[in-house]
Amino acid sequence: MTSKKTRKLIKRNIYKVDEVGVDFEKRAKVYIKVGGKSLNVVGFYFHRWNGVVDWKDNKEWQFLENIVIIPSISSNSSGWSSIRYQVRSIHSYICDVFNIDASQLSVKFSDFIHHNLFDIGTVKKCTIMEGEIGTRNSSELFEQQKNMILLVIERSREISACGYAYFYQHVPTVIHRNTQIRVNWFLTRFQGQHGLLENSFLTGFYVKAFLKLWSYQKMDNLVSMIAYQSVERLFDYERVLEVLEEKLRNSEAKTLKALQAEKPSEKRIYSYEEIITQEHEFEADTFDCDGGYDVVRNSDGKRATIKISKDYFMFFVWP
Repeated sequence: MTSKKTRKLIKRNIYKVDEVGVDFEKRAKVYIKVGGKSLNVVGFYFHRWNGVVDWKDNKEWQFLENIVIIPSISSNSSGWSSIRYQVRSIHSYICDVFNIDASQLSVKFSDFIHHNLFDIGTVKKCTIMEGEIGTRNSSELFEQQKNMILLVIERSREISACGYAYFYQHVPTVIHRNTQIRVNWFLTRFQGQHGLLENSFLTGFYVKAFLKLWSYQKMDNLVSMIAYQSVERLFDYERVLEVLEEKLRNSEAKTLKALQAEKPSEKRIYSYEEIITQEHEFEADTFDCDGGYDVVRNSDGKRATIKISKDYFMFFVWP
């Protein structure tokens, strides 16, 4: 698909590519991401009959510069194996062209989840639509891809139910674009490391429950949780502030027995260099912890900073 001379030029960083992934919508394609913008490179057409498709004469298939015809899927397991091999080979080739590590496979399912197209344990980053949460295919996806390090849940056009969040509770990093009432689940059951929740329906009750669980080491993998409140809902954050202020005045405060609260005496910037920053652009002062509240766990002295307002709740655990 490219000459050796072209490949050498690209590898000299004339084009700096941040990611090479596979996107499955009506047609599958390999995309590259440059500076946050995705560009399609190669398309797949899954050919379901014998013979040759002249895609140059059919406008429906003219969506990319290159297109690869993949043979039809047979009814036995070897058919899926063959397609997985071809998808992996094409993805690896594009990664090689742009000098990207092919083992960090990124997959986006823009509609239906085609989990059978990838070998078990090979998908490291995955994007799905929220309408697919809780389907059988999504549960099989998370079961097969236990090495996944980042899950992005995008808002879909259809109205979706809450979904079975426990399928992905152990994914280390999760971004949910339209969290709504699922924020309650994340604040009480998430077992990953980093959460970024947008359009959340936060309540003071669940934020306090979250603090209590962390204080008793029930969410000990957690490193950061950032939840942005929906403009459609009011967040009763004053109730949480009252609890924190009570802890500052009285170390025997009943609500959070296992924590001590402090007001930091010096300005600090939380070091946040997580994979989330590749998917979300934060405001400049997001990780400025001046004005926040420190909570210290009595059991082991672990310290975290809370930033809270009517628009967000942020929780950062210090190393």
